[in-house]
Amino acid sequence: MLENLPIMPLNSVLFPGAPTTLYIHEERYKEMLEEVSDGDGYFGVALLRAGKEVGGPAIPHDYGTMAHIFEATRLPDGSTVVLAEGGPRFKVRAIVSAMPIVRAEVELVEDINGADSVQSSDAELAYTELEELIGLVLRTIGAEQVQPKVPRDPAALSWAIAANLQVRLSVQQQLLEMRSATSRLAAELPLLRREVRHYRLLAAAREKLDALGITDGDENAPFSRS
Repeated sequence: MLENLPIMPLNSVLFPGAPTTLYIHEERYKEMLEEVSDGDGYFGVALLRAGKEVGGPAIPHDYGTMAHIFEATRLPDGSTVVLAEGGPRFKVRAIVSAMPIVRAEVELVEDINGADSVQSSDAELAYTELEELIGLVLRTIGAEQVQPKVPRDPAALSWAIAANLQVRLSVQQQLLEMRSATSRLAAELPLLRREVRHYRLLAAAREKLDALGITDGDENAPFSRS
């Protein structure tokens, strides 16, 4: 149980093990950053439930993720770019204060069932699908030389899939709140297969255009999720 965790409610979901980049420019979050940097480097990130991400009070969802700062770069205008990584999940038990920043009493959340409960066939299928997805994405952006790193551990794999899926924030939040790798992988596999099919088409289209000598240098190129 953590009694006074500072939380940033954002229009995004941070998953355990996933990197995130934050642009800190509001005075209240600059002060939070100094406080966190002088401590253990952890603060909370949670999807915005109500209110404003910038300039006003905000209410976070009950489930969020601890973020750990591993690099902070001060810019000439006084703002800071923070590179952080998702750590354990938490559940808000009580809001201690809402202004100037959200502070809450939270408890850390672990999966109910261990990774050993995941069927090896499900984990292997998910591993193969994610490896293909990342490879296809790299091909569509012309970065085939990059070697994708896909975790074998079922729990870490489920979080890696969640971080790579292009789905609505509400779906991302549902995945974050699931309490087992088994349930996450079961929910993710249909979404993952859809992503793979989409990028197979994009990769095939890119190869066709490359064969015709057509480049995708302008911003209206067909290799995007929009």
